[in-house]
Amino acid sequence: MQVPNSSPLAAVNELIEAAQRAGTVCLVGIGGHGGSGKSTLAMAIANVRVDVQIVATDSFWNGTQFDLPRLRTDVIDVLLDARNATYEEWNWAEKRPGGTRTVAPHGTVIVEGVCALHEMFRHDLDVRIWVDAPPELRLARGVARDGEAKRATWTDVWMPSEAAYVARDNPVACAHLRVNGY
Repeated sequence: MQVPNSSPLAAVNELIEAAQRAGTVCLVGIGGHGGSGKSTLAMAIANVRVDVQIVATDSFWNGTQFDLPRLRTDVIDVLLDARNATYEEWNWAEKRPGGTRTVAPHGTVIVEGVCALHEMFRHDLDVRIWVDAPPELRLARGVARDGEAKRATWTDVWMPSEAAYVARDNPVACAHLRVNGY
């Protein structure tokens, strides 16, 4: 299902309500290219729902690449086993591990990031959302956030890498809902 910009929160809330089961955690994945609005949508959901925790896939960078197997074992598997998930986050500003965080196995846990709908864990997500935005908007947002000095990293590294991931894994096809920019 694809929704216009004006009503994504209502559509997301409907999907979450339908997926929630008493006594279990509802896992929501929000994927999309960098700068598409994934984090903004996750925060908007957290602002209108109670008992929401957000896990950013960016926390699973290890200095060279995203450690998605660690996201799987340290967070997804642990939450599915109804236990607290404690993981080490990456500190992007200091370019090193930056402390631990614990997520409890209740309410709604949103996993948001480029690889949030990765085939490694997409089937364990109760709700899967893909956020679309045009490349020029994503680049403008990325440069605004990271600075002009990072433009080449966006155009030469991140955006081609994301395009390859989307072509290979096709996370868009598994989404229950597609949101146009956020």
